This record gives sequence, C-alpha cells and structure tokens, in this order.
Amino acid sequence: IRDSLPTESGRKHGMNMWLALDIEQKRTRASGGMHAHSARESELEALQEAHRAYLRFEADSNELAIDLYNKVTATHSIDVRARAYAGQGCAHAQRSRLFGEPVQRCRAQALSMAKAALLADPKLPEAHLAMALALGMVDEAAALEEACTELKTAVHQSPEAAWCWAEMAALHERLGDIDNAKAAVQRALELDPDWLFALQTAASLALRRGEVARGLELLSRAAANTPTHANLLINQALVLKSKGEKRQAQAVKAEALALATRETHRNYLIQLWEAGSFPARLRGTGQADP
Repeated sequence: IRDSLPTESGRKHGMNMWLALDIEQKRTRASGGMHAHSARESELEALQEAHRAYLRFEADSNELAIDLYNKVTATHSIDVRARAYAGQGCAHAQRSRLFGEPVQRCRAQALSMAKAALLADPKLPEAHLAMALALGMVDEAAALEEACTELKTAVHQSPEAAWCWAEMAALHERLGDIDNAKAAVQRALELDPDWLFALQTAASLALRRGEVARGLELLSRAAANTPTHANLLINQALVLKSKGEKRQAQAVKAEALALATRETHRNYLIQLWEAGSFPARLRGTGQADP
C-alpha cells in the first residue's frame, strides 16, 4: 500500500492521513474481514446513481453525487466502498476545479477520500485518479509531479480508461509538455471519441496551433454531449470573443451563466470570462468510473 500512496508533499497540502486511515480501518473492522461480501446488486445500482449525478457536471448534481457516494460507503463490501470513496474524492475535487469553491474548503476532503479509496483498494484506477485530481488543485511543482505519477499508475492499471488519459493530457498541457499532451489526448479520443474533457483538451491544443475552426468544432461536440456542463459553453464564448464575434460570444456566455445552478459557479464563470481567452490553463477535470 505504501508504494501506491502519495509522498510527503500531498500530506503537507491538506491531506489528513490519520482521518483516511481511521475511516477505512473502522469500516474494515465493521465488515468483519477484508472480504465480508461481494458487491450486491443494490450497491452497484447506488454507485451508478451517484455516477450519473457526477456526470452532469453541475454544481448541484456534484453535491448530490457526494451525498450519494457517502451513503454507499456504509457497506461491508471493500470493493464497493473503495469505489464510493474514489467517487467522493473526485466530486470533492471538482467542487473547486469546476465550480469555483475555494480550494481550502475542498482539498482536504478530496485528499482524504482519495486516500481512503487507496487504502481500501491500492490497485483501483479510480482511486489514483481521485488522488491526481485532488493533488492537482494547487499549482505546486511537487504536487503536480505526484499527480502525474498517480495518473501513470491509473492508466497502467486500466489502459482502456479514456478519462484517465484525458486527465493526463490536460495535466501535460498545463505543465507545457505539449507533445505528451497530444499523445495522451489522442489515446483518450481513440478510447472514447465523445468524452468531454478529452474533446476540451483537444480543442485547446488545436487553438494553440491556430486552428480556430477545429477548436470550436471540438468544443461544440463536447457541449452537445454534456449539455448540462456550463464550463464548455464559457470556453466557446471565450474563443468567439477572441475572434471578435462579440455578439455571438455574449449570447453563448449568457447560455453558460443560465446553466450554472449555484451563485458560486456563476461567479467563477464570470471570472473565467473576464480573465481572457481560451485556451488558458483552467482547473483540471476528470471522472471516476463506478
């Protein structure tokens, strides 16, 4: 387990290791053993329900996903519990990364849930993804290096996980490693041509090459696939603004703000709008598979 867990910098930046250990050890004792029972159909259905809420990528549905995943952790199945913790970790990270909640409010919970998932199942790719998302909430070299290591572990354990490749692509672009970003996003799109965050990073890379029409096409595809995610629309609006198409940009911006289900998220979208043009290094994205 030790080799699968983040190193010192993660603990320095909000991770409550003892809380994570306490969470999982109490659950294990309550289970009466490491394999008290396998996943029940009702538990798998509950995981799916939480996952569907998460995949709407709305502030309200993200909070619902946290609550639903939390309920699933009250199980005697180690496998189900690990996946629920991983889902919670991702959702807590997205509160800041996508919806504008202050990092200090979200990161300790995201890190602790990801750690609990890794303690429950060190080989679970979604747990490593959750840890990568939590670590990547700050712009610090050590944390980002650890996030990259977590993603490499995730894709090694699950080579077909498009969402992990997409997050790796976004992180490489964030670090300025464009060649590896291109390779990772290509792999993500081969695995899932419709995954919104792979399309978003592909759009960003296209725009870096000056391929504006291609970038807008990719963002439009992503928005069509996940029409509840306002951030994709604000990205489109930013591109249109950079092209000088102010009236259309304002219209798309208004659509984005109308989709935001919380004032905090709406204010965050306005901050992105005012910050400049896309591509810009936005907070990273990812998903946990149920």
